[in-house]
Amino acid sequence: MRIFESLSNLNIDKPIVTIGSFDGVHLGHRQVISQLTSHARAVGGSSVVITFWPHPAAVLNPGKHFPVLSTIDEKKLLMAETGIDCLIVLPFTKEFSRIAYADFVSDYLVRQLGIDTLLVGYDNKLGRDGLGRFHEVEALSRQYGFQVKRLEALASDEQPISSTMIRGLLSEGKVAEAAKLLGRDYSLTGRVVGGNHIGTSLGFPTANLEPDEFKFVPCNGVYAIRATIGGRHFLGMLNIGNRPTVNHGDEKPTIEANLFSFEGNIYGSNLTISFLEKIRNEQKFNSTDELRAQLEKDCQLIAGRFKP
Repeated sequence: MRIFESLSNLNIDKPIVTIGSFDGVHLGHRQVISQLTSHARAVGGSSVVITFWPHPAAVLNPGKHFPVLSTIDEKKLLMAETGIDCLIVLPFTKEFSRIAYADFVSDYLVRQLGIDTLLVGYDNKLGRDGLGRFHEVEALSRQYGFQVKRLEALASDEQPISSTMIRGLLSEGKVAEAAKLLGRDYSLTGRVVGGNHIGTSLGFPTANLEPDEFKFVPCNGVYAIRATIGGRHFLGMLNIGNRPTVNHGDEKPTIEANLFSFEGNIYGSNLTISFLEKIRNEQKFNSTDELRAQLEKDCQLIAGRFKP
């Protein structure tokens, strides 16, 4: 897969194109991309995905934090797995958002890219204020001599799969349900930073994860996880939250992972954790002994239910 960050000086043969944010590259997105690659092969063209970074919602609502399901690095890796020929990542800015759909089609898709076919998702809207709906773009395709095809959405329980739907599940801790829509376990990758070693004193040393600032973090609670570090994989448990039993009110929320059967110092390393299931809510115990006993139960439950 070739990656471009502009439409200048491209040399792509017969571009068969789809456009979108593709946050999470979930099963609905993958159905669109599968149709894209199939059509490109059938007509001898190049499959091209155009996406944006930062996420348009983050730019259009600057005062509101908008966490994403996939960082740009994650999106590139996920897109490479789909087998597309080219990924074009356009910088999304306030100025870019003001481009009218007709200008985007004529200047970007036709003049710069030389588009052959545009595959449009069920809810795609191009240009300023999302005014470039299917029928408007279809009229432009006749004017400029390219084809446009409309795609249907992959549905779950008769509702189209969407990134918003998946965020909603993660915000409720329903990570297993989210995985079914993503086609994989939801994951976080970040640097391991130093903590206050309370987990070590309890007999459950933890790695404090510092994920990308744009990444969506599931709701507070205790989760069964799989962790990957340095090519090695471990089963483990993860706590997201304020650690109410040991927090004296002056500590920030943390993401702490205890990796079963792991030994060694991983401070400063990159750690990827994949969510398997939320096993309980975060809670305050009367003592650290009660907390330790609960952690032992959590460990036994996870080790008995999941494979490393």
